[in-house]
Amino acid sequence: MARIKSAIAMVYLVAGISGIGMASARAENGILERWYTALFDVDREALSELLAEEAVIQLEDLGVTQTKAEYIASLDEWEEIAANTNFAWQIDAEAPQDADQATALVCYQFPDNDLMMREVFSFGNGKITGSVQSAVGDTCEEF
Repeated sequence: MARIKSAIAMVYLVAGISGIGMASARAENGILERWYTALFDVDREALSELLAEEAVIQLEDLGVTQTKAEYIASLDEWEEIAANTNFAWQIDAEAPQDADQATALVCYQFPDNDLMMREVFSFGNGKITGSVQSAVGDTCEEF
């Protein structure tokens, strides 16, 4: 049980493109493609490059806020968890999207359970400046 709680906490560490322009939307989508590839591969260098120095990661359900440095430091534990986890993500088509923010739905399939997360990202100068992550379900059936 402690391992599952730890896995859920690490998922929270992880974690709308409408209207202003398709070029901006594609650019932010590209950032998220690089983000999730790096996250699932536990590529610390790539994650560090994608996060702005002032980035703040909020784990809403846990009441935890992390700086960029704290987030990168937490990846050691995440690496163990990620080795036995399947992932899938997609842009949340129902969420507002623009050049400043995008929302992704992420399915984490752990060996003993699934977890669906909503991860709202903010962007500035081509980097992730913030992420607010919250659980939306304990199944990925609707994904």
